[in-house]
Amino acid sequence: MKIWLAFLLSAMLALNPLYVNTQTEIQTVMQQENEQEESTSPEQEGEIDIGAPSALLMEASTGKVVYEKNADEKLPPASVTKVMTLLLIFDALESGKIHLEDEVTTSEYAASMGGSQVFLEVGETQTVDTMIKCIAVASANDACVA
Repeated sequence: MKIWLAFLLSAMLALNPLYVNTQTEIQTVMQQENEQEESTSPEQEGEIDIGAPSALLMEASTGKVVYEKNADEKLPPASVTKVMTLLLIFDALESGKIHLEDEVTTSEYAASMGGSQVFLEVGETQTVDTMIKCIAVASANDACVA
């Protein structure tokens, strides 16, 4: 269990620069937007364009959406989502809700995931232990959803 936790923390640290770069990019875009608002009239304002396929920026205390891009578009889970999924799995293991030997059956929805996957078939069963490896090593969207 400690090895998995160490792996999880290492993965989170490895992904942190991606998060920081995205945060920096959003802050830069917001700063550019503020400068543009100050130097242009409302009729001249344009849409902000960032490199990510989708984004959502929300003010934490009010819940007001400040910026969104393709917010409703269905996309495969991102790596941070997979790390969070692993965290939930490890919490369930620690609390005894599930065990490494428990069987997980792949749903039709899970098997239909795109992006990174291990090509699980509908109705296929794997142990929680195997699913953890699929998520951690292959970054498998289908294993996350199963």
